[in-house]
Amino acid sequence: MLLSGQIENTRRGKCAYTEDSDGISQSKHSPTHALRCVTCSCPGSGRNAVKIDRYIEIVTTPIGAFNLMPQIVLESIKDVLSRHYLKVKISVIHNEMELNDIAVKNPDLVISGIKYLGFCEDSIKRNASNKIWFADFLDDNHIKYMGSSGRALEFEYDKSKAKKQVSDCGLRTAASFIASPQQFKSSEIFIDYPLFIKPLFEGDSRGIDAQSLVHNFKMYEAKVQSIHDNQQTQSLIEKYLSGKEYTVGIIQDFEHDTFQINPVEIVVEKINGNFAVLGFDEKLADKELVLEIQNDTVKGLVSELALAAFNALGASGYGRIDIKMDEDGVPFFLEANLIPGLGQGYFYRCYKLNGGSSYEQMLLDIVGQALHVRH
Repeated sequence: MLLSGQIENTRRGKCAYTEDSDGISQSKHSPTHALRCVTCSCPGSGRNAVKIDRYIEIVTTPIGAFNLMPQIVLESIKDVLSRHYLKVKISVIHNEMELNDIAVKNPDLVISGIKYLGFCEDSIKRNASNKIWFADFLDDNHIKYMGSSGRALEFEYDKSKAKKQVSDCGLRTAASFIASPQQFKSSEIFIDYPLFIKPLFEGDSRGIDAQSLVHNFKMYEAKVQSIHDNQQTQSLIEKYLSGKEYTVGIIQDFEHDTFQINPVEIVVEKINGNFAVLGFDEKLADKELVLEIQNDTVKGLVSELALAAFNALGASGYGRIDIKMDEDGVPFFLEANLIPGLGQGYFYRCYKLNGGSSYEQMLLDIVGQALHVRH
């Protein structure tokens, strides 16, 4: 409806497309194999390119910081999909009318980095009760989309809710609590130091730096105050886990009821030779190493926890789960990213290091599955 007045099997799924000797892309062994294909001779489409007769809308917005996919990534997605699908467009939502236009256009699939929208000052606040979860809007209008439902994104958006949901499902996550500046006295900190402090909201490691690892109450107070001042949010305080760190890309294969599970290890330079912190600046400067996991036992443990957390959060389609080991090599859930970047960052590197072929094929895998099923 329009807005009124305003782990079973972890084998890799079948490839969605192949190219014949003439370079013509064709559907093969894919959930989209039943979709009608047409021959297109439009400029730039390749000679007699066979395209699937589906309309895909890529949606973005300049409102606040609600869109998580940079323009260059949106253009890259459009370029790839335009070689395989008959109609691929990018639209920008500035207001409620343009949001409703998405429902009027009724595309076969929406791709977006938007979690929620708001069209007045009150509705764009993090704690606003009247925010519009974009996935819910699409569900209400019976439009397919890539990724998880609004309910799953609500869990992911608030890191404490994600941790509670995962813990309630019997999965391991580090002990934690939420804090505002001057909320607690030193004697009230019930978790032993060192602690790890990050924004309750935010993504991409924003607000995380070397000062996130705290060893005493003075450092704790300073970091909580810094997050309040710079990120305008409460802090999530966790028991620091000193083991190795991993991230796991997941692509759901609805046709075969299986998952592509793509774990990798992330290696960060240690501070003073003892502690490693993967912060925003490290990611921005690409200082970390992303490595294939060589140990099959570790790979299995990490994959199993990631898929269990993905399911516990009610996630769907695709996503990325962050995991860290404690000093004994036991894996713990850190957080989820259910709208992971679809550029050539972590999610693609997970795919590539686990046998994936190309960036183009990764997008085709996700899009083909999203077209196959309704949430």
